[in-house]
Amino acid sequence: YVSSSEEDSLIVSLPYGNDAANQFPFSPGMSFEISSDSMGLGVRATASFKKLVDGKRVALQLNNDLQMFQRRSTPRIDSKIGLRYTRGQGTLKALRKTWEKNIKLLYSSSAPLMFEGFKPCQVNISAGGIRFNLRPPVSPAELCLLLLNLNDGKPPICALSEVIWTRPENDETIIVTGMRFINILEKDVQRITEFVAQKS
Repeated sequence: YVSSSEEDSLIVSLPYGNDAANQFPFSPGMSFEISSDSMGLGVRATASFKKLVDGKRVALQLNNDLQMFQRRSTPRIDSKIGLRYTRGQGTLKALRKTWEKNIKLLYSSSAPLMFEGFKPCQVNISAGGIRFNLRPPVSPAELCLLLLNLNDGKPPICALSEVIWTRPENDETIIVTGMRFINILEKDVQRITEFVAQKS
């Protein structure tokens, strides 16, 4: 979240805990895109890493390239797929490492296909994210490590996701939860795109 600005810099607060900025592998001059949108219409600009402000905040140097844009919504479908997940246990750094380990295991030439332990789950899915029901409490910016079995004969897709929005349902005993993928392989994005197209 943008918490303040100073001259040509933005101070950005990371929502993943008080030590999140120290966990992320920032480096001098690292490139970023800053964007915000509502109802598909938004603004964006590029920036570069300037400095750590504290354990939760970083300063980004803005470039002179502010643009308006219209976000194209990615096709999405309601479907029943195999789903396993781990909710926000540990830090951003720890979950990113677990995601990397899972990717190596899933796509190792010697690894067997792993389809056990998946429960059928009704989801709404697109190449950019997923929606399904969770038990409360659930809060925006909560992290979740997902394994998705598309029943296509290939290894499950592993994605690190972030809760974007929530909506209570059934007297708040179930929370409808929308997530976006923040760590996912490009080839897995393509697999989801093809899955959605086939089911549409």
